[in-house]
Amino acid sequence: MIGKATMERALRILLVVGCWVLGFSVPAQQRVSVAMQQLPPFPDTVADRSLERILLMMDAFHADSSMRHLREALSYENAHVDPEFRYYLLSYRAEVLYYEGLFNEAMRDLNTCMDLALNRGDSTMIANVFNMKGLLHENIQDSRDALPYLRQALAWFPTHPKARYPLSELHHIHGNMGSYLTAIGELDSARYHLTRSLELARSAGTPRAVAVALWSLGNLSLKEKDAKKAEGFYEKAIRIADSARDHDIGVDARVGRAEAMAADQQEQQALSALDSAEADLQRHRESVGLVTQRNFVRRASRIYQDLGALDRALDRLAEWHRIDSLITASNIRTSLRTQADLIRSDSELAMAQLQRERIAEDLKSERERRMILTVSTVVILSIIVSLFLVLRSRQRAQARLADSEVLRLQHEQTIAELRIREEVGRDMHDDLGAGLSALKLRSEMALRKESDPEKRRFLNQLSNTAGELIVNMRQIIWTMNADQRSMADLIAYVSNYARSYLDENELAFDLLVPDDIPETLLSAQQRRNVLLVVKEALHNIVKHAGASEVRIAIGCQVESLTISIIDNGSGLPRNADLGVGNGLRNMARRMEVLGGSFRVESAEEKDADPRIEGTRLRLYIPLAGNKGSIASNALDAASSPS
Repeated sequence: MIGKATMERALRILLVVGCWVLGFSVPAQQRVSVAMQQLPPFPDTVADRSLERILLMMDAFHADSSMRHLREALSYENAHVDPEFRYYLLSYRAEVLYYEGLFNEAMRDLNTCMDLALNRGDSTMIANVFNMKGLLHENIQDSRDALPYLRQALAWFPTHPKARYPLSELHHIHGNMGSYLTAIGELDSARYHLTRSLELARSAGTPRAVAVALWSLGNLSLKEKDAKKAEGFYEKAIRIADSARDHDIGVDARVGRAEAMAADQQEQQALSALDSAEADLQRHRESVGLVTQRNFVRRASRIYQDLGALDRALDRLAEWHRIDSLITASNIRTSLRTQADLIRSDSELAMAQLQRERIAEDLKSERERRMILTVSTVVILSIIVSLFLVLRSRQRAQARLADSEVLRLQHEQTIAELRIREEVGRDMHDDLGAGLSALKLRSEMALRKESDPEKRRFLNQLSNTAGELIVNMRQIIWTMNADQRSMADLIAYVSNYARSYLDENELAFDLLVPDDIPETLLSAQQRRNVLLVVKEALHNIVKHAGASEVRIAIGCQVESLTISIIDNGSGLPRNADLGVGNGLRNMARRMEVLGGSFRVESAEEKDADPRIEGTRLRLYIPLAGNKGSIASNALDAASSPS
């Protein structure tokens, strides 16, 4: 029949091999204790699964498999891109090398890990490196050389540690400090650190760490010659190790309990405890490491010697030499194999690194070539665009010069025409005006001497006609005068004319003009048409409306001019429109020419304004953008001093 220990070992190996073959394992995230903040795994699933396999092989103490997976992971591209991933790989490889006795190679990996951790500024990673360096120095030399590194580990360990995968935890560091201080005899400090390690291990919920801390406190109590206390610690460690099925620490605690009983002069109980420890070792030999077995037989040999059982002490000492030889031979073979794998792996990594560097150089050269090509293209395009903009600017400048020349010629032509107009106006005033004035004067003088009614009527008509011609001529000359082109000039002229004309016909006149009149220039056509429409409207009121009062309301803005002529006469017939009579049609047409409107409102209309007693004529002239006519502006430019 197969023994129970053999069956457990077979099941364990089957689980490890099965997980590796099927490509999955117990997630490494479960290995981090509750005392450390759990960070999410790497987004790169290949990197995450590689670390899980490595941790599974390390848990099973398969150094060869661990090193193989580490070598494969280190050759993965992400190991040279992601410094955190590389840190974990080198940290775990240093741990495997430590257990294989290759301390110098492990120290080299830890030095690289320290650089990576310092660059990241990760206190948890830095503390882990210092703790592992303490372990290495303890094995290379003695505990005194390990203590400075462990103190650095305690100083760097953060209040709130965090990691993606298992690293050294605070109870590990305190436990190592306590063990090393116990070895060099600093027992008070050792008790503090071991007690602290026990508290932290219990808080973290890690049974193995609790059992190790209790076992270490038992060793400390033996150093302090307190066998009873040591026995109590060993008993607690045994119970926890058995419940957690951690047979290595269980064997160590059992032999420690026997040593405590021997120190307390309990010889028979010590021999029984040793027999119980050996029986437990035989039951679980397949799951207990050779190092633990070697430590057990050596410590048992010393206990038998102290109890006087020299034959059994010699047997255990011979067993110790046999196991130590096996361990030494196995370590030598494993170390040589591991070292060869490490050298081969480093060579492969070096070749891969050289190849990557060569590819990086090629990519850098290609990027530089493309950059030069891009810059050259941009420079050439910039030159072409600049030339195009310069040529376009020159063309626009030439076009503006041509337009300016055409405008100058137009201005010169307009100025010439205006000068002719002024000369014509002066000639009309000097010649035609003088003749008409002479005709009016002679007619009036002849009228005074003539007594014949028929001739008096003729002479009176001749005098009135001459007077009307003089007025019309003066109006024509006013519209041609460039010095009278503002809106204020038009309002003043129209007001004076209306007042004079209505006074002659004995009609009351009221004028409404705003206080502020815009500085807007009007063209000759605008002034002439407005004046003629006002004249025609006043003439119609005097001749046909039978009114006694006339009101003119003027509304002026920068963009428009509105003139309302209101009388209190009889008004227009109900069905009258602009088609009746040439006067209304002419007034409407003159406003249309200016782009404005002409409207007649009568009190006879159904929807008329109740304030209208007779008729209202509304003139609207738009002046948007009107800065005066080209002719008037040109004349200003010509008349201004140079």
